[in-house]
Amino acid sequence: MILRSVFLGACIALAQSAVAEVPSDAVPFKLKRISDGDTVVTTEDIRIRLWGIDTPERDQRYGSDATAALTEMLYNQQLYLETKDVDRYGRTVGVIYTAEGDEVNLELVCDGHAWWYERYAKKATDYKQCQEDAQKNKRGLWAEDDPVAPWDWRRR
Repeated sequence: MILRSVFLGACIALAQSAVAEVPSDAVPFKLKRISDGDTVVTTEDIRIRLWGIDTPERDQRYGSDATAALTEMLYNQQLYLETKDVDRYGRTVGVIYTAEGDEVNLELVCDGHAWWYERYAKKATDYKQCQEDAQKNKRGLWAEDDPVAPWDWRRR
């Protein structure tokens, strides 16, 4: 009986350590609307630009897919924001988490809806790995032979 209790305790501890957590400095917010695949607006009219990623523009191929994916991820969720910065347009730049601890920004990259924005998130190796996996498995925008990065699309 004691051995069984120790085993069950170890299994519970392992399962709990595998569960993602919302960072302690993240604050709850309510979603008003989604502007595009990497920008949302809170009920307090704060514009949030998702850190570490860039999604296709609205008029670019996969732009509406990225927006739809973000909408699906955030729909009817309790959301938390970990603020990283404020950009030159006055938007809050941050990482969004669900109450379950899912990192929305990273999931967009893993699912092939966003690029890892290396220029602004050089040390985000988990984003890099997710992008490489999405490319290898041709998920989302990576199903294209030669997808155009949003930063190149904007220069056109």
